[in-house]
Amino acid sequence: MTAHEHEHDHEHDRGAAGRAGWVAVLEVDHDLAGRLPGAIVAAATPFAVARTEWLDPGQWRPVPPAEEDRLGHLGYLVLDGFLARQVQVLQRPATELLGRGDLLIPWEPDRTEPFAAGSRWEVLEPSRVAVLDRRFTAILSRWPEITAAVVGRAVSRSRALALTLAISQLVGVELRVLALLWHIAERWGAHDGDGTVLPVHLTHQLLASLISAQRATVTRALSSLGEQGLLSRRDDGLVVLHGDPPVRFRRTAAGG
Repeated sequence: MTAHEHEHDHEHDRGAAGRAGWVAVLEVDHDLAGRLPGAIVAAATPFAVARTEWLDPGQWRPVPPAEEDRLGHLGYLVLDGFLARQVQVLQRPATELLGRGDLLIPWEPDRTEPFAAGSRWEVLEPSRVAVLDRRFTAILSRWPEITAAVVGRAVSRSRALALTLAISQLVGVELRVLALLWHIAERWGAHDGDGTVLPVHLTHQLLASLISAQRATVTRALSSLGEQGLLSRRDDGLVVLHGDPPVRFRRTAAGG
């Protein structure tokens, strides 16, 4: 089997959100392949083929796999697009932004005891996920290095969340907003002639939930950062960051 036998044309799939397809995971996830020895990538690529699903924007209610399949299921690997997961604890929302490379296991219990908490998933734009089901993990049993690399994505996600939590504790909403936007840019952004473009539309309410602030405060912070020339918006609404991340300014100052 080859990737061409399994993967739909990217733009065709994007116009048919929710439609299933197939993908050679190591061909489309270059970071995952980069964690592995070249010999393993070459041997496993024709077999590491997973079913894909496109998710429509809006609330997502993932259906757990059957109980007999759940123990061998690694979850969903995000290939394209962005999702948000919001958790409510004592009527206070906290949000996690998820995108390309993140591993999701939506049916894993939240473990928020002793508090009652509710969580919801929202697809922010058409998103494609690879279904790492029992069939997929059984095929990859020949290459435990790949399974370990996929599990490493869960660790990476937890560390990214810890950084987001640390950003939410910074003093000053402007600094929080700027630090968060640079964090997103470093993970998923793209450079162009004007700066670093964030590839996802972020509402003021979503930004506020990500940094534990009020929407109106975030709106004022974005306006101020724009006036300072630290960010701008393109005609398509995407944010462009200019200059360097705030941490680099501090290192430069510390270094004289």
